[in-house]
Amino acid sequence: MTTAAPPESAVKNAGPLVHPELLPAPSEPRKYKFRSKFLLALAIFVAFNASMTFFQPVPFDPYKFNYKGWAWWTFNELRQTNRISNVALLGSSTMVSAVAGCDANYLKKGLDLTNHHQSVFLEDQLKKRFPGDYHTFSLAAPGQMPSDAYISLKGMVASSTRPDVVIYGLAPRDFIDSTLSAPGDTDTFKYVTRIVNIDDVAQRVFRNPYHKLDWLLQRTVYLYGYALDVRLALDEATCKFLNYALPRPWTKTPFTWWDRNRLLPNYMPAEIHPEAVMAGPIDRKTADAKFIDNTVEYLTRYNHPDKHTYKTQMYFLNKIAEFCRKERMELIIVNMPIMLDNIRLLKPGGYVNYLQSLREFGVAHNLAVYDLNDFARYSRLDFHDTVHLNAFGGQKFLEDVSGAIQRDPRVGEIVTMSGEHLARHKELASRKALQVF
Repeated sequence: MTTAAPPESAVKNAGPLVHPELLPAPSEPRKYKFRSKFLLALAIFVAFNASMTFFQPVPFDPYKFNYKGWAWWTFNELRQTNRISNVALLGSSTMVSAVAGCDANYLKKGLDLTNHHQSVFLEDQLKKRFPGDYHTFSLAAPGQMPSDAYISLKGMVASSTRPDVVIYGLAPRDFIDSTLSAPGDTDTFKYVTRIVNIDDVAQRVFRNPYHKLDWLLQRTVYLYGYALDVRLALDEATCKFLNYALPRPWTKTPFTWWDRNRLLPNYMPAEIHPEAVMAGPIDRKTADAKFIDNTVEYLTRYNHPDKHTYKTQMYFLNKIAEFCRKERMELIIVNMPIMLDNIRLLKPGGYVNYLQSLREFGVAHNLAVYDLNDFARYSRLDFHDTVHLNAFGGQKFLEDVSGAIQRDPRVGEIVTMSGEHLARHKELASRKALQVF
């Protein structure tokens, strides 16, 4: 049997005979894939953060915070006021108590400490003793340590005006408080570091490696550093939406900050509200009856003095002196009056060593150190407790401060020049205002 030959055209068009299994699979368009989605996300994240180092797309407000504590009220008043202050006050609650109590009696009215950040009595004392004009601004805050005082003073210069004179009231607790673990743990430090740069002291701020890492990430990773700002913006937008979508029903008794504080006393304990911290006029009899024995509290504060804490806070006191010298501000150190009962709670020789360190500090930096803790002048009747002066002790103290400055020729001359300069500035400002009208 014979088979017919294929047509000539088919033979010409036929390719080489190859087994189908040996033929290559049909090719598909090449797709470029990242082997790891994580690496892709990481690359995008790094590129975004790197680009954010050159420009800031959202102008976040560093003065905003997730709660309104003492530092928030202080610095938001500073940024909003047009008042030039040529004298700044630093110190812990010992200074706050003396200034607030004295002013309440002097002005004969209650003072809301969320917006009263000056010493009217001290201003008038300086005007009586020196020519010119004097405006004070108090940066003093409960629990303030030298580390807090340093960044607060830097914050004042960054937010408002540079004072000519800085009066810093100190007590032993400010260097050895056992309840403070590290400078970065205070509410003041957490807030004010949003306003000022702490690169120069960062190595002294954090004792915990985790806190050091946290700070480094805030400095280098944009989204991490602005995490609080993003959260605050989202919270604000959410609240606006909910208030619009679900308006609060009308009621005769709206839910207030006071109600929340009673219901949740441990929620944002550092937050304060207008009229939550008041200083009112007081008479001698009432002041004596309200004396509090806070020995147990200070036994805890003094019980385990930490050498590292002491060295750290002395380091920050030196930084304050250096900053004042750089900014041409005259620093005055004042040893605050405290009761002998409180001094006896310190370790043997502790108070003497503390005074000696202040004197050596004054000599090293060529600045005034006034020891105003005179046991013959201040009695139990001048104190609210063993460390805090009441209104009458506060008046004595501020009289003694202005008197010590008057007796110091060098400092007195600086204060005089500051007062005269402010008086001329106010006179020129008033002339310009009259010309406008």
